[in-house]
Amino acid sequence: MKVAITGATGLVGSHCTAAALAAGHDVRMVVRNPDKARSALAIHGLAHDVAEVFEADLTDHDRLRASLVDVDGLIHAGAVFSLDPRQACVMRAVNPASTAAILDEAVARGLQRIVHVSSMGVYAASLIDINPDSPVGPESGAYTASKIAADAVAVAHQDAGHPVVVVCPGGILGPLDPSPELSDSMATMRDWIRMRTTAIPRTIRFGFVDVRDVAAVCVGSLTGGEAPARHLLAGHINAMVDMLGMAAELTGRKVRVMGSPLWTITLGGIVCDLVSRTTGNQMPLTGETARITVGNARAGGLQNVDQTSATEAFGFPARTITETLTDTIRWMSTAGHLTPDQAGDLAS
Repeated sequence: MKVAITGATGLVGSHCTAAALAAGHDVRMVVRNPDKARSALAIHGLAHDVAEVFEADLTDHDRLRASLVDVDGLIHAGAVFSLDPRQACVMRAVNPASTAAILDEAVARGLQRIVHVSSMGVYAASLIDINPDSPVGPESGAYTASKIAADAVAVAHQDAGHPVVVVCPGGILGPLDPSPELSDSMATMRDWIRMRTTAIPRTIRFGFVDVRDVAAVCVGSLTGGEAPARHLLAGHINAMVDMLGMAAELTGRKVRVMGSPLWTITLGGIVCDLVSRTTGNQMPLTGETARITVGNARAGGLQNVDQTSATEAFGFPARTITETLTDTIRWMSTAGHLTPDQAGDLAS
């Protein structure tokens, strides 16, 4: 199959590219920066000419539509994500509009399969049990609002009977992240591993998923499974204190985890947003992430997610959380995101 992949220089998109090529597909990488496409291929050990590179910005809807000429399938993994609160309006505008532009075109062209990468973040942070029929929303901030609106575009096409598959990953971890600053969950995990002492509410529970397993479902959905379909890819649900404990055991480093009052997280999000708007510096917390964290903690954390459809169709998840953490930390060490002391027993 000839498949177009948007966001192909990102964590999910680059792994989808590698997985699609391994599966024998002909890949067109739809990217804003062609140089980053070559870097993304290289990080996966792939030659620069194994995939076609098509330059298109998410704001250029004509180019997005043109990227679908003569293709059979689409994996739409492209989205604007920023921890900078000054980019809130951009996320709200670009993510839904670009999704509508490319999915509408994909449907109009009669593509065989259309895979939209959504997020578990479209569900309320206070939900503890989630299934494919659970209602989405409400938003926690600009990014989740943009993903909720984009998700609605994909669902509308599903309701019309088109072969659209929606995948909703949880917190994504794994090796080979093309972003120099690391992607969202990856950067958070790196920062936690670096700490000797950290304060976090003990009731926080999230789903953590291996990016390679996410890519396997996305690429598998091009030719297998049902369509329309909605696959929840929360992966492995764990308390954050347990995740930090696993990381400490794997690295052999002692980490002290203390409880944290929820009001301190809320206040921290407000302060970080103010500092970011004033200085332009990226902060480790935002008001949106604070609201997600507090909502999750107050509810007692995520408990159950129905991942049956992905399990039955694709054997998801294929990797244990221990394997994912080990490979993630070892790669972070190799790539220079962690010092030998921070990576401990997993140092490169």
